[in-house]
Amino acid sequence: MSAFRQAWPRLALLVAAECLFVGAATWQWQRAQLKDRREREFAAALVDAAQAPRLGFAELRGLDREYAATRLRGRLLRDRIVLHDNRMHDGQYGVEVYVPLALDDGYVLVNLGWIAADRSRRTPPALPAIEADFDAAGLVAPAPAIGLLGGRSGASEAGRPDLRLAIDPAAIAEEAQLQPMLDRVFWPAAEAGSPFRRDWRPGGIDGDRHRGYALQWASFAVVALLLFLILSLRREEVRR
Repeated sequence: MSAFRQAWPRLALLVAAECLFVGAATWQWQRAQLKDRREREFAAALVDAAQAPRLGFAELRGLDREYAATRLRGRLLRDRIVLHDNRMHDGQYGVEVYVPLALDDGYVLVNLGWIAADRSRRTPPALPAIEADFDAAGLVAPAPAIGLLGGRSGASEAGRPDLRLAIDPAAIAEEAQLQPMLDRVFWPAAEAGSPFRRDWRPGGIDGDRHRGYALQWASFAVVALLLFLILSLRREEVRR
């Protein structure tokens, strides 16, 4: 009985640790499966983009997939340009250019793509010419994750595009009085000779990285169990 009393705190600690490690491994594995599904959905939508049907705003709102191919036609509001700050490509600093697109019954933020910019931000990015009339095939995609650093990068000067650390369609719609605004964004297909870089890919960590994290947590569970057994056996030997 006394041996059990001495061992139960260690046993309770082991159970708590095993629950933590196994739970974390399971969560990472589930995230990997989710990312694999997103990758398949993205690849399928990318293939379908060339023959994508034109969808209205109500149909866009009703989409039940994270990535969906469509064709949008409307008017770009060039006086409402928003720049997503601190976007890196091949080690080079730049911004992604977002412009609200006015459809018949709502608005959609269009990510025209990436352009290089001055890392010091002393000089505003040189924006290519943007036509108001817009008609392009592409993908409806989730808006970029806001993360911890939301809002603007700094005060925006009159007549200059709005420089932001995060793209939040709801906040942009409220500030610019462009409602209703789709809670997702539109990625136009890449065009030869375009000044905008459009090598679209799903954001975040890929499935393989999550599987690696799952393996690490599972390894911690195995190591913790082995250490508990080894230390318990040694204590028994000492008692004898």
